[in-house]
Amino acid sequence: MNIGVLEIALKKFVEENTRDLLFLTQNKKDPKRPVKVFSGFIPPNTAEDEIPAIAIRFNKGDDAPETRYLYFDLYFAIFNKEIEGYKELTNLIERVINRISEEKYIGDYFVFEDIAEFEIEDEQPYPFWIGNARVKFGAPKPNFTDYR
Repeated sequence: MNIGVLEIALKKFVEENTRDLLFLTQNKKDPKRPVKVFSGFIPPNTAEDEIPAIAIRFNKGDDAPETRYLYFDLYFAIFNKEIEGYKELTNLIERVINRISEEKYIGDYFVFEDIAEFEIEDEQPYPFWIGNARVKFGAPKPNFTDYR
């Protein structure tokens, strides 16, 4: 249950913290817009139309005696035919990671564990720029009597 709740809260948080950033699109009628944020995956049949985009999805979890740790991956994709696409992508990734670090809590009780990994692969699908990040959150372990 925590996984879905955190994924929704994280999506809302990322939307709120990136809406002021505008990125190029392939659409001549709408040449710049904020990123679209998706839970799970960018729709595959319209991926090029959806970019700029961020996809957020659960990766794995670990249980400790009092805490459940949840790892989420964020996939970033922007469109830019110029080399500054790389800089725009790094700025977007850094904006999201910095805002999560500053906030500390996502939703009502998911605490950012100050652990984030992020990267941009050497090979890029020009004119798209792709990067990813993994963030770790702590959550109270569920009371298993609630599931009976």
